[in-house]
Amino acid sequence: MTCSQPFRADNPLFFQGWHPFSADALTAAFAGAGGLGVIRMPAFPDGEALVERLAELRRAGQVGMDMRGVLGDLSGRMEHAAKQLSAFVVHGSEIVPARLEALKAWGVPRVVEVRDALEAKLAAAQGASALLVAEGEALAERLRRMARETGLPCFAPAAGAAEGEALLAGGASGLQLRGPSLLREGAADFLEGFRRRMAQALERPALEALVGAPQAELPRLRIRNLDIPYPVIQGGMGIGVSWENLAGNVARCGCVGIVSAIGTGYRYPELAAHVAGRPSQPENLNSSEALTRILHSAREIAGPKGVIGVNILCAINDYDRVVRDSVAAGAQLIISGAGLPLGLPGLVGDADVALVPIVSSARALKLICKTWQRKYDRLPDAVVLEGPESGGHQGFSLEQCTDPAYSLEALVPEVVAERNAWGSFPVIAAGGVWDRADIDRLLALGADGVQMATRFIGTFECDAHPRFKEVILRADKSTIALHGSPVGMPARGVKTPLHARIAMGTAPRIRCISNCVAPCGHGKGAAEVGYCIADSLGDAWGGDVEQGLFFTGSSGWKLRELVHVRDLVGEITQDYGLSRLREA
Repeated sequence: MTCSQPFRADNPLFFQGWHPFSADALTAAFAGAGGLGVIRMPAFPDGEALVERLAELRRAGQVGMDMRGVLGDLSGRMEHAAKQLSAFVVHGSEIVPARLEALKAWGVPRVVEVRDALEAKLAAAQGASALLVAEGEALAERLRRMARETGLPCFAPAAGAAEGEALLAGGASGLQLRGPSLLREGAADFLEGFRRRMAQALERPALEALVGAPQAELPRLRIRNLDIPYPVIQGGMGIGVSWENLAGNVARCGCVGIVSAIGTGYRYPELAAHVAGRPSQPENLNSSEALTRILHSAREIAGPKGVIGVNILCAINDYDRVVRDSVAAGAQLIISGAGLPLGLPGLVGDADVALVPIVSSARALKLICKTWQRKYDRLPDAVVLEGPESGGHQGFSLEQCTDPAYSLEALVPEVVAERNAWGSFPVIAAGGVWDRADIDRLLALGADGVQMATRFIGTFECDAHPRFKEVILRADKSTIALHGSPVGMPARGVKTPLHARIAMGTAPRIRCISNCVAPCGHGKGAAEVGYCIADSLGDAWGGDVEQGLFFTGSSGWKLRELVHVRDLVGEITQDYGLSRLREA
């Protein structure tokens, strides 16, 4: 097989660009119909399992490996699988030199995802076999230029029929089909032949199960005057797991992007005074200037229709100032928990900002509504009900976290009933939400939307350090546990060397430089549990696996892949091409 053979054809080639559950059936159908099937690789692949998987799929036709999210070793059985069984590999243009050389040594055709002509020329010079033009503005223009200047086959992503036809007319060698809508009967004339071949390869009922529309469309989410295409809020994660890149891209994809307002002094150290490498005191830990810069960047990424909010812990010192800073910086929504934000409306005043408290019970919601109505003549614009499967701090005792009476499914109807007594603002269910099935189940119980955090750690756009992501991606069920926190609540995260050092009494000395949370009492709470939460979360932000604290939800062990936010939103909503955004 010559280097470019899989990508040279008289007719357009169709490249698999989405991966639903049971993706191998879709991959086989693409390959069996004469297209290019793609398997999305785990971050740390099992070489033996990969060999078996590829051997089975290659019976159907041309199947390649998407290497963009692979963090593990490329030698051994992984190398064997690629050399002997993979028709091609896909990787990004920002690949590190050593990894690029390893892929080149395999001698397997390489498809390189590129954003502009400069990256395209570099990929061509490095021996790429074909180009995958990244989504974005002026796609057709970029495609024509890349094809002209490199002479390589160029694939372009397409989610709609008109867009696909225009790209093929403009010189695309083929299309990366970004969602199932193009393969539905009658959707695109130029795909009818390919669709028929897929139906022959897979059998029509099985194909319809993969490319048919979901049984029910998800409702839109309306919070105050904000209209959100999908009923999904990305949960705030600090320190530095959800800042401008993650929140901005989530909002750009039609969900609510949430910036963590905590620890912003780590993001821009030049804007905050430091002592011994730590932001000194709350005004530097939660830097106003840094938060403003982060929020402005997030809103720029999100675009004019994207919704960007902040998450602010009630427990932090300087809470009032951080709320005012968030309003001044342009946050459209404030989510606040780790305590009851009873005075939040008074801090916001007349600003047009949606206020969303986090509660763990109907009783807590009742107290908030009663207080806000009496003191401020205002009710919440939405409420997040966070169950005991979430990452980070819990609003439950250790015993309650494992009691079925306090499960999210048990609490949703109670909180919905309490909401109904006050109005019709949305109830957002959070904690352990993983996929579309979870979303459907919670909506059926009366929730209006969901909040998801842990799944967004497994995205390229997540602001966390690569080693932070690696800790979560390597975690198994037994290593995710509840532990004590200086905040005075149980907290869930991955057991790491820090926890072993705490048990042995050799954890880092507590200095309380940042004075982060009021319940800690300026280091007293930290002394009781054996670590400083601000320092440990800051170390995790910096990728320090030995001393960092790595929060994740109870489902964190399921994370095995790195994907783009756009692909994740498509999967959890089952609107793979994000067609709702084009309709808006």
